[in-house]
Amino acid sequence: MMTAIRWAIVAAAAGAAMPGAALAADPVDFTVGDVAITGSTPEGYCTPTGQAKLAADLLAKADLENHTSAMFIRCELRDSAKDMKYDYYLIKSPRATVPPLKRADFIAMMVKELALPAYQEGDATFGAVEEGLSDAMGTKVDLSGAIKPRGNDNVCIYLGGEVTVASAIATYPIAVGGCGTIVGGKMLFVYSYDDPAKPNSVAVQLRRARALADKLTAADGRAN
Repeated sequence: MMTAIRWAIVAAAAGAAMPGAALAADPVDFTVGDVAITGSTPEGYCTPTGQAKLAADLLAKADLENHTSAMFIRCELRDSAKDMKYDYYLIKSPRATVPPLKRADFIAMMVKELALPAYQEGDATFGAVEEGLSDAMGTKVDLSGAIKPRGNDNVCIYLGGEVTVASAIATYPIAVGGCGTIVGGKMLFVYSYDDPAKPNSVAVQLRRARALADKLTAADGRAN
């Protein structure tokens, strides 16, 4: 399960490829394996189009271990890559085949896994992530900071922290909050990102990730 933290960092850092009004929530649908999953976008957020989609596709390309099932950005930015480095969401699922899991079993398993020292240090996988990002973006990317376990509840195991991304394109810090969960037997990781200068930014990202994860259900009604 090293994927959980490693690609949380990938998703945060890949924003280096992007240059730096309340709307009704839209429905969202995607498929993980044989399970159709449905939910709704956070209010005021939309899926990227145009130049923003090109930037989102580059972000997804950097992640060799997970599918990017959905990305949501502020609706006023949905057709432009401008100012996309903060305030967005990603939903990811592993590329590898994972047997169906019950949510309670997954959380119990991950609580044990995340207690290991490599996870508690938070930056043990930066080398591999930097290499993947640099290859995808065509420029050297350096990372510093840490993303660490942040506890759990009956919906999520939580990952969060701050990472500084440095490249020839841009250098900036970003706050990350992630929720690992099971929807319809499928493993998902929901991430929220924003400016760490905002008050309690990591805690806010954790709450945002959980709120989005809590809206996701299997379209056929199968249990989590």
